[in-house]
Amino acid sequence: EIVRAEVRERVKAVAEQMGYAGPDPKGRLLRAGKVNAIGVATTEPLSYFFDDPFARVMMAGISEACDATGAGIALVSAANQEKLAWNIQSALVDGFILFCIEGGSRLVDLTRERRLPFVALELGFQDETVSAIGVDNVAGARLAARHLAELGHRRFAVLSLAFADNRTGFATPDIVPGALYTGTRDRLAGYFEELAR
Repeated sequence: EIVRAEVRERVKAVAEQMGYAGPDPKGRLLRAGKVNAIGVATTEPLSYFFDDPFARVMMAGISEACDATGAGIALVSAANQEKLAWNIQSALVDGFILFCIEGGSRLVDLTRERRLPFVALELGFQDETVSAIGVDNVAGARLAARHLAELGHRRFAVLSLAFADNRTGFATPDIVPGALYTGTRDRLAGYFEELAR
């Protein structure tokens, strides 16, 4: 050891007297170059992570994986477009999981600028350069409609997320573009495509 035991004890005693708690964790982070935390970002308000059933299930899975590896989670909201870049750029994380509900392309672009690894959930657009996990909503809806038709059903009720005009009631293919979310548009398109056959 470089420091004699009696000197070390004297320094510790003075540090305790002065209320010194030890090195600043931020300094350790700079030295290590690793935060040991995953950023989970969305263009929705932070409440989305707690209110939305899909987001809650995904967060449970992410939490389980982080628990298993000892990593932390930092929730990053980009609902406020003016603060989106700052929130992404300043998050103390080693990588991101992006909930690309809507506005995913800007979220992806800003995350790329950080030069950290990331994966996008429900990207909503094709980009072969992005690691993405998603569902083929059109094909899934086609299969569901086909199954119901094969069972002899001719009239279906479909519950969906909101439309720009708050529409309710019977639907025709021309309403599909008015759906607020890409997943909703894709599923409705799949139902109508199959029913038109």
